[in-house]
Formats: sequence, C-alpha cells, structure tokens
Amino acid sequence: MENVMNMEIAGVNFAVRCQYPLSGDRLPGTYRQFIKGTISPGKDINVNVRIETGNMPDTRQMTKIFDTGQSWSMFRQNDDYLLSLNFPTVNGQAIWLATFNVLCDDISIYCSDLLMNKETGLTTYFTPLSYPLDQLLLMYMLAGKSGALLHAAGVSMNNRGYIFPGRSGAGKSTLSRLFLGRDTAEMLSDDRIIIRKIDGKFKAFGTPWAGEAGIAVNKSVNLSGIFFITQANSNRIEEIKPQNALERLLPVVSIPWYDKEVMIKILDFCEDLISDVPAYELFFKPDNEVADFLDKFSAS
Repeated sequence: MENVMNMEIAGVNFAVRCQYPLSGDRLPGTYRQFIKGTISPGKDINVNVRIETGNMPDTRQMTKIFDTGQSWSMFRQNDDYLLSLNFPTVNGQAIWLATFNVLCDDISIYCSDLLMNKETGLTTYFTPLSYPLDQLLLMYMLAGKSGALLHAAGVSMNNRGYIFPGRSGAGKSTLSRLFLGRDTAEMLSDDRIIIRKIDGKFKAFGTPWAGEAGIAVNKSVNLSGIFFITQANSNRIEEIKPQNALERLLPVVSIPWYDKEVMIKILDFCEDLISDVPAYELFFKPDNEVADFLDKFSAS
C-alpha cells in the first residue's frame, strides 16, 4: 500500500508518496502547521512527489550548472533538473537526489539509506522534503506561476499584509517580536515569506522557515505594502520610488542567477510586484511604540 504525507506551503500542496511509511521526526517544529493529513480544499497547485529507494540516478552525463561547494549541487539535461544534497558523509554518498522537470509537475526524490529508519523494527523513511529541498523546488515552481520566495518578515495587521525584507541582522526578528500578542496583528514569519499573484492580487504567505524569533504560521493575507527597515531613534515612514525599491528588493529574493530562463521569470515578477504594491522605508525604534505606530498607519 502506498503511503502519503501532504505538505502545504503557500497554497502549494506536495503529496509525498512512498512504498514505506514516511516520518517527519527530523523536521523542525516549525513544520508542524504545514503537514496535513489530507489535501486542504481550494489549493490551486497540487504536486505529486515520489520517494524512490532504489539505485540513484547517474549524474555523469548531466551538466552541472551550480555547486554551493558545501551542501548541494544542481545539474541539468535538456528540460530536466537534478538536485543533489551532498553534505559530507562517511562514504561520500549523497543523502538524496531530486529530479524534476522545468514545470516542476513531475518530482522524484531518490533517498539513500541515510534516511532509512529501522529502530522500531518497521522500515520507515525520514521525509527529505524539508530545507533546503522544499525551498529550491518552490523557487523553481513559483517562477512559472507568478511567485517568489523572499528573505523577509511578514505581518497581517487590520486585515492588511505588510512585509519587511532584509538580510540577516537587519532587524526582522527584533521587529517581529514587537508584534506578538497584539489583537490587531498576527506575524506570519520572521524570516521567509512567499509572495504570489493570484487572481490579479498579491498575497503574502507564511512559511516553515523561521528566523531567530521562531515564527512560522501557515496563513496568508493580501499584500498592502513593503517596508524596508532601518533601526533608528524614532519611528517614521518615507515612501520609496519603484526603481529604488526594486534595487533594494532583489538582494533578498531567492533567484537562481545561474539559470537564465528561471531568473528572467522571477525578475519580471519582482518588477510587477514593485509596480503594484507601494514600498516604504520604515525607520523604527526597537520598542513597543513601533507596533502602535504601524497599527495607526495600517488603519488609516
């Protein structure tokens, strides 16, 4: 009998299928909201993922298009991609290899014995669909479906969505903590947000990839504004012109610069996003006053 584990991120449902039972025991706790017993109704993207436990594909005939030098490598052959997770192991064996086509509608993940668990006397496999594989698959998948992954915090406030893009150390987690416990606000993430354009509207989605504050909520909200954050001695907001906003946004968007075809799709999406959603510079004092300040702004 086939075993299925459903994972839902940003309206995308991954139905992970395997001949053996799948375990999420190695997943961080932030994934808990994103694992579903059944497919949630209304999801517009449903993807079948097959877990293979036999021989792994041979990459020698494929062209390596990127190598992090530490963790994963990307290969391509015609319209097919292969991802290899190659953290150092005893015998140099890859932990998993994932193959998918350019549309990301046909995904297979070949698991090594390193993901096998026989401790209970029953053979199970730890699901490989976690960081970094899920991020990389979504980066490719959403590029063709008007979406992108951003290094940003996100909040739903007064039924409006706002994101706070920034690299590590910019203050996203600091700012996120200041919104916790407020009746008018709910944080979606303090580190990674997915933006999608659905039915002509941009929506911000929480993701399982939390930052220092550990915030990861499986919800979405219509996007009303983009705030680039700077810590300061007082709270104020200045509007940013679209060209300047685009230049500041691109460094925090997940873009495969090594893959021209996909890169162009994501750049086009970012231009569309910036032309439609207003962008601001938020100078904020890192105390509770900034939450009240933004609350008044969102309600105006």
